[in-house]
Amino acid sequence: MTIQQQFNNHFSEDNLKRIFVEHVIYSGATGIDNLDQYAFRAQLDEQIAILSRKMLAGTYKFTKYKLKLVSKGKDKAPREISIPTVRDRIAMRAMCDFLTEIYDGDIEFNLPQKVIKRVKADVESGGFTGVIKLDVSNFYPSIKHNELRSRLGKKIRSEDIKNVLFSAITSPTVLVSKTTDQLSTRGVPQGLAISNILAAIYLLNIDNYFESLPNIKYYRYVDDVMVFCDFNDAQTIAKDMRKRFGRIGLKMYDPIKRPDKSTIEQLGRSFDYLGYHFYDSTISARLGSIERLKHSLVSIFTSYKHSKQKSEAFLLWRLNLRITGCVFDNKAKGWLFFFSEINDEQLLHTLDHYVSKLIKRFNVSIQPKKFVRAFKELSHRKYETSYIPNFDEYTLAQKKKVLTDYFKVNVSKMRKVEVEFEFNKRINKQVKDLLVDVQSFAY
Repeated sequence: MTIQQQFNNHFSEDNLKRIFVEHVIYSGATGIDNLDQYAFRAQLDEQIAILSRKMLAGTYKFTKYKLKLVSKGKDKAPREISIPTVRDRIAMRAMCDFLTEIYDGDIEFNLPQKVIKRVKADVESGGFTGVIKLDVSNFYPSIKHNELRSRLGKKIRSEDIKNVLFSAITSPTVLVSKTTDQLSTRGVPQGLAISNILAAIYLLNIDNYFESLPNIKYYRYVDDVMVFCDFNDAQTIAKDMRKRFGRIGLKMYDPIKRPDKSTIEQLGRSFDYLGYHFYDSTISARLGSIERLKHSLVSIFTSYKHSKQKSEAFLLWRLNLRITGCVFDNKAKGWLFFFSEINDEQLLHTLDHYVSKLIKRFNVSIQPKKFVRAFKELSHRKYETSYIPNFDEYTLAQKKKVLTDYFKVNVSKMRKVEVEFEFNKRINKQVKDLLVDVQSFAY
């Protein structure tokens, strides 16, 4: 199948409708046009027909993105997230699927915990004496469009396909749309379905080069780069990395000038990577990740305290979900799933004790699940356990019970499709809350 045929398949009307149903319909986010998924669904056929026709003709233009600022913590500039319209979100997902298909075998996306599993093996091997950690400054906004277009051109010959793709990354991100808004001339907006794969394509040559070098292990997760090597070679390797990233417009912090951002250390000292903290033989969660989880636990109790219903049943359900995580939409979600590679059992006991203190502080009579038990179930009975909910396997009766008991939804007159829609919409929102606990782990 040719690249053009693959593109045509991804932007067929049937596939675009499937994407709306599977990926977009439960999202509450609205773009600059303030058109939500419910209003969009009322005009689905018309909108999808326009999207498909213009994409296949190479004339589709992406709408401006709505700016959302996400805090990265005290004394740090917030991250700028771009929120697309519903129609653009469908287009973006189809484009992501298309790029993933044509770069299959060239680009591999691993979950952070899978990367950490390899890191653990390298640390335990004793084959390395040095560790280099280099942080790319302002990664996404620094990507040069001409460099990216050149790299895409090795796979995609069609100028029409490249033009609609670049319409997505040149469309400006704004708080309020103005006629004076200019197209972006550099960078890839963050928060789009295509952002990560475009970044991976941009760095493909560099990744391949360092992964092919003997006697080192190279890791890159988005803008977080780490290398295990002989400590005697570390300075030379780090200098080479900074030079190669610099050639394509990416600045890496100098370990001498900015040791808070980049480091060169002898292996054996403590270090952090992807939210994990390594020290001696202990692998734990980074302090900031633990504090973020504790804050989210407090917020659940605070929501209960200020709610009108004061439902301890809903409090317990939300708390258990935060403790155990869940499986939803064929993906494992939650703090424990993310930190499944830790071996710090004391941390889990500390978290259970923290929950007990919150129960006393807010004066509620509930008995939630335990971090210690959930972690053991996850480690030894991941696919058999009922301790961690798998919402994908819930029966219609179970879905009705969740809606009735915890969300006070009257399901007596609902058809099956309506029950499933309401259930998925509410679980999707709860799962988004779980993801907050592990986002920004690299900062």
